[in-house]
Amino acid sequence: MRFRHTLSALFVIVSLPLGAAAQAPASGAAGHATPARATSAADKPSREQLLTLFEVMRLRAQMQDLLKMLPAALEQQLQGEQEEVELSLAPAGGGDLTPEQKAARDRITQKYFALAEGIYPMDEMLSDMVEVYQRHLSREDVEGILAFYRSTPGQHLLDAQPLMAKEVMPAVTKKMEARSKDLVDRYQKELNDAMGPPKVPPPAAPKS
Repeated sequence: MRFRHTLSALFVIVSLPLGAAAQAPASGAAGHATPARATSAADKPSREQLLTLFEVMRLRAQMQDLLKMLPAALEQQLQGEQEEVELSLAPAGGGDLTPEQKAARDRITQKYFALAEGIYPMDEMLSDMVEVYQRHLSREDVEGILAFYRSTPGQHLLDAQPLMAKEVMPAVTKKMEARSKDLVDRYQKELNDAMGPPKVPPPAAPKS
């Protein structure tokens, strides 16, 4: 569904700055990032330390801006559901809904738009992220990443990241759609060529 796809895209975009920062200080001479390692309880970063990291990364502000895209995606999804319901409720032979049906439709739609706004509060989202980051980053890791984001290159990355995301997503989507279509077209042609022409059933015997 488009709503679910949009959520996935948002989290990919938001994860870009942390991925870049984590690789920058941890890359070896060959340019490969250091593999993830288990973090001991004693070396686990505190919640406060990670929340500071999120603030320095401007993660809350970025996610708030990106989450503004969700109502439009949700509205499109609900619109499709609404049209299906309207078709099933329309009087036999077609026609408009009754005034009562339209009023019920509008009331319920507005109700669910309101519910969607608070479906995943920002503070809860950040708390869930803290738990994940604590499993993969040490205190030393977080201090290094904080130092990077507080540096001039880190600040430049944060300034440029929203602009880069706006350019990356359309370019990636366009190429993926074009190459996927080409792949499917080639598959269909090769499969048809290999299978041969469809078998034509023999003509029915004439009735005596």
